[in-house]
Amino acid sequence: MFKEAEENAPTIIFIDEISGLFPSRDSEAHEMSRNAVDALLAQMDSTGERGVFVICATNYPEKIDAALLRAGRLDKKYYLGPPDQEARMALFRMYLKDRPLDFGIDYDRLATATENYVASDIKVLIVDEASRDAFRSKSRITMDMLLDVISKTRPSVAFQELQKYEAIRSRMEGSQSGPPPDRPRIGFK
Repeated sequence: MFKEAEENAPTIIFIDEISGLFPSRDSEAHEMSRNAVDALLAQMDSTGERGVFVICATNYPEKIDAALLRAGRLDKKYYLGPPDQEARMALFRMYLKDRPLDFGIDYDRLATATENYVASDIKVLIVDEASRDAFRSKSRITMDMLLDVISKTRPSVAFQELQKYEAIRSRMEGSQSGPPPDRPRIGFK
């Protein structure tokens, strides 16, 4: 894959769920997984200089082998948290745009009622379910239907999980509070 990407550079390689494909070699990973991580590390060294850019995604950043996160491999790390109020309003507008709506849909109120909901929650758990309710009752989607569906759902990402992601993000950005971890001294006293 890397050879073909180099031949067709500039190229982007996207690897989804990298933590499952290439777990930390410090974990209880099978020897074959360790070898796969070693091979990926060799391929990823200075790919940008060869016109190949690697983008990866995961829900488990703490399980990624630390060597993958070093400079020259996966240099930049971005945390994509749940959408904010404005983004949730835009998601409701987008997902409801081509649906039979009643008058009086309050997008601001919907966004406020769905804090910590992700895009798939808004589409699948709320808009699709409200659409089915409207279809069954042979009516348009109403604000009351949407609020009723919201009252019966919870965000798919638990609050504790979001807190864990925030802590990981802080560590990766170097803004973790508290003393630095103990590191052995190198050199002379």
